Amino acid sequence: MEKSMIPANLAEISSQAQPQVPAAQGKARQSVSTILNGILDGEGYRKRLDALLGARSAQFASSIITLVNADKNLQQAAVQAPVTIIQAALKAATFDLPIDPALGYAYIIPFKNTKPDGGAVMEATFVLGYKGMNQLALRTGVYKRLNVCDVREGELKRYDRLTEDIDIEWIEDEDEREKKPVIGWVGYFRLVNGTEKTIYMSRNAIERHEAKNRKGKYPTKGWRENFNEMAAKTVFRRLVGKYGIMSIDYQRQASTEVIQAAEDAAAGRFDDVPDARLADDNATVV
Repeated sequence: MEKSMIPANLAEISSQAQPQVPAAQGKARQSVSTILNGILDGEGYRKRLDALLGARSAQFASSIITLVNADKNLQQAAVQAPVTIIQAALKAATFDLPIDPALGYAYIIPFKNTKPDGGAVMEATFVLGYKGMNQLALRTGVYKRLNVCDVREGELKRYDRLTEDIDIEWIEDEDEREKKPVIGWVGYFRLVNGTEKTIYMSRNAIERHEAKNRKGKYPTKGWRENFNEMAAKTVFRRLVGKYGIMSIDYQRQASTEVIQAAEDAAAGRFDDVPDARLADDNATVV
């Protein structure tokens, strides 16, 4: 194996990737970089990154530093529970998904973990994004059709919950269709071998799902501002996560915990949400 391409001092990566900041803030960032650098060097994580990413390990390490420096809660997690950040990043590396939150494939989300003694520690967890799940599904090459769309008032004629036979008469005039309220969402896939799956969730069912799984008293920002989009993603996650097939590359060295996370994703175990408020509304916890 080639010598690791991760610089000896990850603080150098941070200084290259980040603009100039005030002295006090720069000192905090340098401290966070030092902590993460020490873990990667002292705990053997560098070898794991090399095994997972090869020549891209330096870039991935840089993305970790950039991500942490851009989020004050992740900076706190880097001080209180830095290993959780590295472990979350390794899980993303196992899935071969970028952790840039702007891309929507995978996230490293900070959350406050309340301990039995009443204390709280800021930690980080790996979150598989909507696009990430779609990517894992497409990698299989077994899908001939895969889609989720909304259903407007007057379009749904019949839906058999047992056989999953559904009769929808789509309104072809898009302008007229946009005037109709959305009453539900339907998801469908067909595999190349002919296997089919259809699920339908009414608006009321989506609202009950959101209320049941929210972590606070009120809906999160994503649900308040983009309800239709969040509903479609919920149906997609249920369709693919529970009934579909996803592919993860196992031909790499990884820790037992990382492999277990990959197996959980492949098995569609996406509903074990920790008792903590997640910052991202478009993601599912693995």
